[in-house]
Amino acid sequence: MNNKMESQELKQHIKDFLIEHKQGSLATTINNIPRSSPVQYFTDDNMNLYIVSAGGEKFNAIKDNPNVCLLVNSDYIDYKKIKGVQVFGKASTSLDNEDILEEARRYSPEPYIIDNNKTSLNAIKIQPEEIVYLDSLRDGDRTKQILKNNTVTMKADGNIGIH
Repeated sequence: MNNKMESQELKQHIKDFLIEHKQGSLATTINNIPRSSPVQYFTDDNMNLYIVSAGGEKFNAIKDNPNVCLLVNSDYIDYKKIKGVQVFGKASTSLDNEDILEEARRYSPEPYIIDNNKTSLNAIKIQPEEIVYLDSLRDGDRTKQILKNNTVTMKADGNIGIH
């Protein structure tokens, strides 16, 4: 992936990848302690991400610190062959803003689940600030394309050891 993409092209690759997948790992922190939660998500037309959940510590963590990262990736073949997206952004929840659950319902591929469980479900909305895209499946090139403020930058990994 040595060729730098234009902003619109990178956005389309990111959107396609996020639509292709449904599950990710949501990283949050609470009291300076990091946590990671497996989640299912869906997106709106502006690449905001929504997670519907019955609850959990992630809601307390977001209240404490709204900075989050959602990792969505292909199957891990080895340390050189992977495709994925890291979405860094600000999260808000329906616990603090009831409109977020309605927004989630509007974009959900299965809105009836929210309709039938409104009293027991909450939603998280992630507004992306920076998105890192990596596709090293074909040639093992781990150069990352980073989308921030509609600008694309590239970052080469250099020499990578097994981690």
